[in-house]
This record gives sequence, structure tokens and C-alpha cells, in this order.
Amino acid sequence: MKINPYASWLLSLYLLSSCTHAEQVLSISYVDHPAVATIYLSIIKAMYKEADISIELFQVNNSPRSIKALNDGFFDADIGKILSSIKHRKNIIHVPTPIGAVGLYLVCRKNITCNESILDDGENLIVSRFNRTMLTNILPIKAEISQIISQDRINKMLNLNRVDYSLIANDTRLGGKNFQDEFQVIEVSRENYYHILHIKNQHLISKLNTALKVVLSKQSKKLN
Repeated sequence: MKINPYASWLLSLYLLSSCTHAEQVLSISYVDHPAVATIYLSIIKAMYKEADISIELFQVNNSPRSIKALNDGFFDADIGKILSSIKHRKNIIHVPTPIGAVGLYLVCRKNITCNESILDDGENLIVSRFNRTMLTNILPIKAEISQIISQDRINKMLNLNRVDYSLIANDTRLGGKNFQDEFQVIEVSRENYYHILHIKNQHLISKLNTALKVVLSKQSKKLN
């Protein structure tokens, strides 16, 4: 039986495409942060393992950059964000079960006023790893915001009295513990934290949600 060369080429192309799809590896971005390193990375890795989906992790410099990269389709997913930080990002969706809860904390130098009124005074300067747009999506802020990517640099500036205030985000299980010995710390906002994906991967949401529930249930049983 003579095989049509065109049909043979189409069959080869189909088989190649099927293999490529089956071996697809999802690219996932994450930021260098204590909560990510100690809590979220292990949960997300376990979730994808439970769902039998291969992933590759990529560290990025800051949350605003990772959000833009995900929205633009540069990555398939990001470890996680609070939903207020991805407002108006039409290409970003999330797994409906939260990974945890994140608090926004006002960090102040010792022996100065430290309460939510600091945020309402336009004369105050607050330094943060996050830009103004991202912070004001979370809560109203009249104070001036200066973005500095390095938290270590921000801490040095606080210790040297070069700035008075900073805004940090952390898992509520960790809170402001890393800062309480050196500075005053108060929680000003709290939101659930979700794994997020590019909309092109919306077909994975149900599968990932089921896997995440399994992972969190196992984790809860270990703690109990």
C-alpha cells in the first residue's frame, strides 16, 4: 500500500506536537522573600507534584515585575499574590483555595509615633520594596512612597535614621517577627494569598485546586 507523503508528514507533525504538549513544563516565577522560601515554595511544589505537572522555577527581583511578566505571558504562573495586588490584570487568574494569609506591616523606628495615621499624612515618607500603585491597591495611602528593592538596604536606612517608616508584607504566621527587636511593627492590612497563573492555563485551575486541597490537608494533619 502506497503512503501519501503529505499524509505521512501531517501524522509526524501531529505526533511531534502531542509529545511536546505532553512534556510541557510550566514556568513559575517567585521573589526572594522569607515567607516564600520557608512556606509557599514547598506548598506549590507539592501541589504540582500531586497534580502530576512538571514545573521550572525562576527567581525575579520584585513583585511588581513578576506581576507584569506574568500578565504579559512571559511566565506561566507565579508562586502567589494577594488579589488586590493584581487588580486590573486581565490575563491573570488564581487557584481559588488560598495558600495562606499575608499581612501588610508598618515598620517604624523606635521611640516615634507608629500607627495607621502615618499612612494618612502626605508629609511622611515611607520606603518599601513595593511601588505606590501596588500599595494603594491594598489600602488608601496619602504618604509619599519611595520604592527600594532591597529590604536590607531599607533596614540600614532605618537604623541610620535616614528614614522613619517602611511597609513590608509577610505571611501572618511569621508576622513582623524579623523586625520587632529593632523596630516598632503594626499590622495595617490582611488578605488571603493565592497561587496565580496566566489565563492561557485556565484549564489547569480545577486540577490544581483539588491538588492544593490535598496538600494543605496533609500539612494540617502533620501539624496536629
